[in-house]
Amino acid sequence: MAPRRAEPLRTPRDAALALAARGWSVIPIEPRGKRPLAAWHEFHQRRAGADEIAAWFARWPDANVGIVTGAVSQLVVLDIDASHGGLQSLAALEAEHGALPPTVEAVTGGGERHLYFARQAPALRNRAGLRPGIDLRAEGGSVVAPPSLHPSGRRYAWAPGGAPDQTPPAPLPRWLFDCTRTAHAGHGLAHWRNLVRAGVPEGERNSTLASLTGHLLWHGVDAQVALELLLAWNRMRCRPPLPDDEVAQVVQSIARLHERECSRSIGGSTGSAGTRSSGTPSSFSATTIVCSVASCACRLRASRSIPQTASRSRRSQRTDRHTTCRCTACARSGATAN
Repeated sequence: MAPRRAEPLRTPRDAALALAARGWSVIPIEPRGKRPLAAWHEFHQRRAGADEIAAWFARWPDANVGIVTGAVSQLVVLDIDASHGGLQSLAALEAEHGALPPTVEAVTGGGERHLYFARQAPALRNRAGLRPGIDLRAEGGSVVAPPSLHPSGRRYAWAPGGAPDQTPPAPLPRWLFDCTRTAHAGHGLAHWRNLVRAGVPEGERNSTLASLTGHLLWHGVDAQVALELLLAWNRMRCRPPLPDDEVAQVVQSIARLHERECSRSIGGSTGSAGTRSSGTPSSFSATTIVCSVASCACRLRASRSIPQTASRSRRSQRTDRHTTCRCTACARSGATAN
């Protein structure tokens, strides 16, 4: 499947509304970036309405456009990164299994290709390193969509003949689905050791954090422990490091998916103290971002993370105690930073 060049673009607001009208879950993304501007976990479960989308782009007129992948949009997206050997990997897969069918395709500002496919049951999770230079965005993931602006200054665009109003997303080929299953099972100890030692550059940080989170959770590591480990790994190995609260959002998203999958497989049983039998604390999804900055003395949850059932006085007391915290989660709660 040869790469195609991009077509003319519309405004981000109009593009977001058009994508939402197709039944895809749309979210606003920071300009020239990939970070959501709004709390987006609920949009894994429901699609934003036209009024919500219009309000987002009235507030952030230069925002990029994001699409939540997985069941909510009935989409999975193959991310082909030519700079990491993705085109060669795709050519090898197609030589072995046959060409991919024509489908919706975007060209990113960084020269990557996003191939959109219709989601097939059973559900797939995100996969980093499906093959060298190839990642999969599925449950718990998202992609930046045209006409968003890349950090390079170039725009994402639909390839000629590959815009969603020109061709529908093709069903994910069975052989590609099978590759996603075997790729997860095939990662040996050397892969994970090399990954944590080498680190990752911009553009691979979120997907790699998601992959590492899943690896830790499936091996019985507690979600809060996984968060602390990955916050430290992010600071040492990501180039440049992501903000702490963005790392926490990635870990939280994968932990929720992991808990749901474990609940389905064991019938949703729970152990003592409100902990699911999978070993993932159910309270992890009840709160959101925790304060985990190394220089922070409080070590408490940010006030926005306290369940809504907490009393107002309890919330204010916790906010008052965040007087030495420099993390963005606590800063947004109104705490005083050093």
